[in-house]
Amino acid sequence: MIDFKKNGLVIQESDFGENDKLLIILTERYGKVPVIAKGAKSVRNRHMACSQLFTYASFNLRKKGNYYYITESDLIESYYEIRNDIAKVALASFICDVVNDVCQEESCEDVILKLTLNTLFAIAKDIKPLEFIRACFEMRIASELGFAPNIERCKKCGNKLTDNISLDIIDGVAECEKCRDAIKLTIDPFLERGLEKPIAILSESVSLAIQYISSCKQERYLSFTLDESECDSFYNVCERFLLHQLERGFYSLDFYKTLL
Repeated sequence: MIDFKKNGLVIQESDFGENDKLLIILTERYGKVPVIAKGAKSVRNRHMACSQLFTYASFNLRKKGNYYYITESDLIESYYEIRNDIAKVALASFICDVVNDVCQEESCEDVILKLTLNTLFAIAKDIKPLEFIRACFEMRIASELGFAPNIERCKKCGNKLTDNISLDIIDGVAECEKCRDAIKLTIDPFLERGLEKPIAILSESVSLAIQYISSCKQERYLSFTLDESECDSFYNVCERFLLHQLERGFYSLDFYKTLL
C-alpha cells in the first residue's frame, strides 16, 4: 500500500457499485489519479463533500491495486455558485472534460491544474461572460499544450500581420492578405486531393487578443477587453482551433451550446 497527501480537483465522477464513487482527481505533481470514494453516495459519509465534481480538496490517498482510496479529505473550495446555474455547470463540465482528455496519470500537471482552478473561479464569480471565459480557456490551454498559433508574422513573406489575417486552423500559422491572394493562383497539393484546410479570417483586434492570451502570465489571461462586435469571431476561432488541435469534439460542449 502506498500513501500520499495531495491537493486535487475532482474532474470526473461516476457511480461505482451501490454506495461508492469512482473519481478522477487532478492532483499536484501526480497528474490524474483514479480514486474510489467508499460510501461517498451517502449524505452522511465524511468524504461526501469532497467527492463532488468541481470540488478542490486536500486528499490523503492510499493505493491498493489499480486504484487509490480516500482515507482523509479536507474541503478547500466547492465552487458552489457553479451548481446553481445549469449553463455554468455545463461549461465547467466541458472545461473538466478537456482537462481529463489532455492530462496524463503520474505526470506533473500543475500548470493545467492552476489554469483549471482559475477558470472555475471565473465561472463561479462571473468574472467575465461565460462565452468569453470559454474562448479564453480554449486558446490558453492550447497554448499550454504547445499549440499556440503563430499569427505575428506571415508564414510566406515574413511581414508583420495586422488586419484580415488568414489563420490555418490545422497548422496554426497565418498569411497576410497579399500572400493569400497570390497562392490562389497556384495549385495547392492539399486542395488538389479534394480536401480543404479550415481557415479563419482574423481582425487585428482578435489577433492581438489571441497573442495576449497565449503569452501573458496565466493569472492574467482573462484581463483584457474586446469590442462586442469582435466577440463572435473570437469565440468561433478559439473553439475551432482547440477542437482541431485535439482532433475531437465534446458532448458537454454540445450541451452547453444548446443553453446559449
